[in-house]
Amino acid sequence: MSIRRAQDERLEGTPDGLTAVSEIMDFPDAPTAIVATNVGTSRAYNNGAASVAITAAATGGTPATYNVISTPGSFTGTGASPVTVSGLQSQTSYTFRATGVTSTSVVGIQSAASSSITVTTVPQAPTIGTVTLSGTSASVPFTAGATGGSAVTTYTATSSPGSITGTSATSPITVSGLTGGTAYTFTVTATNANGTSTASSASNSVTPYTPETFYYTSSGTFTPSFYPATYDVYVLGGGGAQAGAQNFTIGNTNTTYHGGGGGDSARADGREHDGRQRATRTARAD
Repeated sequence: MSIRRAQDERLEGTPDGLTAVSEIMDFPDAPTAIVATNVGTSRAYNNGAASVAITAAATGGTPATYNVISTPGSFTGTGASPVTVSGLQSQTSYTFRATGVTSTSVVGIQSAASSSITVTTVPQAPTIGTVTLSGTSASVPFTAGATGGSAVTTYTATSSPGSITGTSATSPITVSGLTGGTAYTFTVTATNANGTSTASSASNSVTPYTPETFYYTSSGTFTPSFYPATYDVYVLGGGGAQAGAQNFTIGNTNTTYHGGGGGDSARADGREHDGRQRATRTARAD
């Protein structure tokens, strides 16, 4: 509050002709300096913030608080200096103006605009792609979202269940060490200097399987632990086309595999010189 002197003014209760002093509520003059600073750390995507430091004018009423408004968007903040203005859009330039308000709610003159700042936040959540498997490793593709105004340094894929992770600077991300027979989905997050985004939506479900190896010295039956599945069968033996014959049942398929031919790898029947023969079969539960 400032004091203005009124001379030769008739006031009730004062002698005529005497100088009277009355208190008049004076509005604050425009602040002289407005300095805005980006507050990016841990700010959610499209919910950025700026800290606006304000220097009061040397004249006029004394501000107790300030009203600050942004351009564009007209986002506002109120309080003592510095004032935080939140809700700002990521990767967008803003200027700010401030108005002083006295303790008795007298609103002053608005300041000139501050210099512009560009608001940054954590990144936008990535968009998940279709996950594929190779053994007990998953390939997790994604489409990157907006950076939030600060470069993304790492993308992280996380499994559910297990919270097994893999990281990469680009798509796809490999997540290894999955457990055979367990169904998994995956989410992806993006990280920049301000923090980590919210997670993408969950991926499709995939179930890896641990390779199974069985050894037989004669004919036998192998029951797969999951269907459908493809198996490579190696039959070792010597002594001619039929002498090394082995009979194996895989799932519901019974097949006779012949042993090796004992020498020439160029034989028309394709038998290898070391007596090994390979066949691939798919087992189904029908």
